[in-house]
Amino acid sequence: MSDERTAARLRMALVERLRLTGSVRTEAVANAMSQVPRELFTPGATSPARSYEDRVVVLSTDERGLPDSTVSQPAMVALMLEQLAVRPGMRVLEIGTGSGYNAALLARLAGPEGEVVSVEVSAELAGSAARRLAGLGTHVDVRAGDGWAGVADRAPFDRIEATVGVPDLPPAWVEQLAPDGVLVAPMWLRPGLELAVAWERTADATLTSASVARCGFLQLRGPHAGPGRTHALTGDLAVIGENLPPAALDVLRDLLDHGAVDAGPALGPVDVRLTGFALAEPRSVLFLGHPGDAMTWGLFDPERPALAVLVRDRIQVYGDRDAAVELYYGVAGAPVVNADRLRLEAVPAGTAFPDAAEPAARTWTVEREHYRYRLTET
Repeated sequence: MSDERTAARLRMALVERLRLTGSVRTEAVANAMSQVPRELFTPGATSPARSYEDRVVVLSTDERGLPDSTVSQPAMVALMLEQLAVRPGMRVLEIGTGSGYNAALLARLAGPEGEVVSVEVSAELAGSAARRLAGLGTHVDVRAGDGWAGVADRAPFDRIEATVGVPDLPPAWVEQLAPDGVLVAPMWLRPGLELAVAWERTADATLTSASVARCGFLQLRGPHAGPGRTHALTGDLAVIGENLPPAALDVLRDLLDHGAVDAGPALGPVDVRLTGFALAEPRSVLFLGHPGDAMTWGLFDPERPALAVLVRDRIQVYGDRDAAVELYYGVAGAPVVNADRLRLEAVPAGTAFPDAAEPAARTWTVEREHYRYRLTET
């Protein structure tokens, strides 16, 4: 069997698997994913079989050898395309071209009467993607530049999709969205809580989520990327958290160097309450690597200084031991939150939210530079 026929068979099998898991829900997305050859958008050494696994494929790495661009997992690609709901004839903006695979899918969905503009911060990747797309006869306006600014000269857009994670919505994206448009972006909200959010405008100009789903994406790069939320500490240890400037990270390293005291067991089970804990506690952190050689949740206060972490079913404390008590009760009292059922609203920073339709519902507020976000249980 030729490589082309093998790839076509693998492609159809992948689409059927994604139908069964619910990532693909419409014929439009199924047809697009059945027609675009993903193997042409993965690195040259990638086999057809590997190209059609439901896994991320690394496209490029940074100076530390860590991925800085990927071909996203097909299930997540499909899920976000379903959220976006592109129809023929629409004008679409994509932030984060990468290999060009998702742009090719968007072009299929928008059809010959539609228009797709895609922005990539890496000029090298933008050029490679443009050549791949042209080789397929797929017209996409690929631009090298800072996706934070959008593409003002082609606005307004019926649909905007970011394939990179952001902690805050860039005002330019909202300004360039048509009044009845949809904006889909992976939103970093708290450690361990990243959601693909489909945003729509309401009559009072508030942005409201039409759907949300858990996700995990590389973060926006470029001059507006911000300080990031994931920080290397020592060796294979990294920490994810809010407001961790270099001075706070130095405090954290010093605490870890001085060792921990076992503060006793946590009130379990804790796993189901960690999302609720992270939403309620801005000092929450998430470690990748040791301590515990796995993902480890904790509470870090650089002012005291203090760090308390959950290692399996016990609490370890570094520095001020009262932090262990705060972590114990913070997790024990946290609600069980189904992230996929959260409703999100966004208003410009300094603006009040509209009155809640259900005052009794639990809500959390996340403050960012440009927007305020209210998360409500539904």
